[in-house]
Amino acid sequence: MNYCELLYNTDAKYFDFDALIDGEDGSRLTYGQLMSEVRKAARYLKDKGYTSGSVISTHLYNSIDAAVIFLAIQYIGGVACLVDPLYKAGELIYYLQDSGSKCLITHLEGKDIRAEFKDQDDIDADIINIEEYRKELESVTCEDDNFEYYNYKEDELALLLYTSGTSSKPKGVMLTTGCFYTFLEKSNCSMYRYIPEDRILCFVPFSHGFGSVSILIPSLAGKSAIVFLRAFQPVKISKTILSEKVTHMFGVPTHYQQLLRYESMYDSLRKLKAAFSAAAPLSYETALSWYKATGIYLDEGYGMTETTTLIATRMSMLPEPAGNVGFPPSGILEVDVVDEDGNVLEDGIIGEIRVSGRGIMLGYLNKPVETLERLRDGKIYTGDNGYRRSDGSFVLCGRKTEFINVAGLKISPLEIEAVLNSHKDVVDSAAVGVEDKTYGQIVKAFVVLKDNATCTERDLIKYVSEKIANFKIPKYIVILDEFPRNNLGKIDKKALKSY
Repeated sequence: MNYCELLYNTDAKYFDFDALIDGEDGSRLTYGQLMSEVRKAARYLKDKGYTSGSVISTHLYNSIDAAVIFLAIQYIGGVACLVDPLYKAGELIYYLQDSGSKCLITHLEGKDIRAEFKDQDDIDADIINIEEYRKELESVTCEDDNFEYYNYKEDELALLLYTSGTSSKPKGVMLTTGCFYTFLEKSNCSMYRYIPEDRILCFVPFSHGFGSVSILIPSLAGKSAIVFLRAFQPVKISKTILSEKVTHMFGVPTHYQQLLRYESMYDSLRKLKAAFSAAAPLSYETALSWYKATGIYLDEGYGMTETTTLIATRMSMLPEPAGNVGFPPSGILEVDVVDEDGNVLEDGIIGEIRVSGRGIMLGYLNKPVETLERLRDGKIYTGDNGYRRSDGSFVLCGRKTEFINVAGLKISPLEIEAVLNSHKDVVDSAAVGVEDKTYGQIVKAFVVLKDNATCTERDLIKYVSEKIANFKIPKYIVILDEFPRNNLGKIDKKALKSY
């Protein structure tokens, strides 16, 4: 079993079809060329002495190289460790040491990374700059017909994706090749089945499961093409949709909110077959505005790295009620809602969402305690609160750690955000709990307003007070120009608490 089977089972009639496209400079690889380049990169890694089980980290922006090297690591049976390219030299030390990486291929200079190590003996990884890699690759030949891709065992580690969660140290989520194939099954029955004419736009980080799993795997299976952009830039996205005939787009809610600000781009957005949102709650207002502007629904997915992304999807419909993320993939995952003792709750009762089935992580690398907190008896306790509806769909109510406790009364921040987002002048909102001597916590909300909006904090509080119970009304509402966000586009609520 190997991820690369999806590439090397390509029928000869698709060899001349585009597989990977760099939307920045227009360069591209066909499926035939991609097969050759992956084998060549795999030979490069093998000649360096890396074998099955070797952990090889990549620290690269969205690009053809990032995808080729990722597949080459799989080809030799290595463990790919994908690191956010926005991390600075000093931040890489933890990932290299925790993962036990033998190699790091990075866009940074090796000397800058080595300078961050106090003791040079602490460096157990070769550090290769991407330009150095490209130059060395030119002299690599791959004429050995017996050089076949590795056959991973069922529970053999193939991918490390780091997620911070609620702990102070990032955790390496251990995934197998079997997890990849399970994701493909989930995608086929709950998301999209691509055809060779499809073009999937990828500006979300390839270093995240969103890009490297959710986009790459079904694209290879469908013999479609991925169009890479290094970052989210509305004008560039609009032009790329037209120039590369993009059919599918993936993003987070803030991406779609920003695109909706540019009416001049609506014609290009209407060229899409589908648009998909994940990684953060999608408001009804954003979903409705998108539908009105483009004529297509904004599909939504709920997932986590520990379950190889997808847990549930809501397709071709609006998020009603707010937080509705749709249905789990039938026959692959079992999703239920449980209380603090692990007892399954009735429909409509809020509790923690629990997931079992196929495609579950092996655990967190080097973190047995954290693994037991998240993974018990083969079931993932997500840390997300929500409830199951009578039709089998699920509604998210927020992270357990994000619930606001006002004098013992638990408040879902999503409920407050849904009301704020329904205001005609609000683009997006976030609610957090801040410490208070009298009540333990009080609600503090933040909003970003539409251009030229004139409403005030007082106007917003009055609006909210007419729609929710008094104890849920924010004590303060702060108007911001923009939210602090992580690389994926999620609002950084920890940062907001210090505002």
